Amino acid sequence: MSFVLALAAIVIAYLLGSLPMGVLAARIVKGVEIREVGSGRTGATNAYRAAGPWGLALTSLGDICKGIAAVWVARFLMFLAPAFWAVWIEALAGIAAVVGHNWSIFLRFKGGAGTATTVGILAAMNVYVAAGITISGIIALAIGRMASIASLTIAVLMGVVLAIVAATGHGPWAYVVFGVVAGVLTIWALRPNIRRISDREERQLQTNY
Repeated sequence: MSFVLALAAIVIAYLLGSLPMGVLAARIVKGVEIREVGSGRTGATNAYRAAGPWGLALTSLGDICKGIAAVWVARFLMFLAPAFWAVWIEALAGIAAVVGHNWSIFLRFKGGAGTATTVGILAAMNVYVAAGITISGIIALAIGRMASIASLTIAVLMGVVLAIVAATGHGPWAYVVFGVVAGVLTIWALRPNIRRISDREERQLQTNY
């Protein structure tokens, strides 16, 4: 029973992560197809390019909420059939949600970089870590004026911070695994941005709306 519920938690998390919030937000706000704008990604940054501040807000909120929901669903299902590895299912569900966002089954396995979804997952796991990581990303954005740098900052820091939390006895090591894997997935998705940053060609976030 526990195995079936664990598998269900991971599948549901992937499907939640796959929900194309950016696509929906851009269509609702501006009636545009986000995948034909800017980078073609479905995340909050490209939603801003496609549909302005409202596109950014709706996409960010939607992506954060689906990350939270992925962990909560896993937690509830494992509550129904308690097991010593339940916290690892939460971590795997978090990873599945990020995979779903980046390679959505509803978008022919395309998507975004998973940053907002990752923040939502972190919020469900440890709200203090999520807040600290988010603030770090905002500072990086303010300094570099590039959304990709903010995402990379979050991707690099979250595994480190979660490891410190676990080492001090305030969190499980399963969450560290999530942080490291999710960070790698984000960095992998941002490979083109990293190349443009290296070549000094990365676009700065415009605020002309």
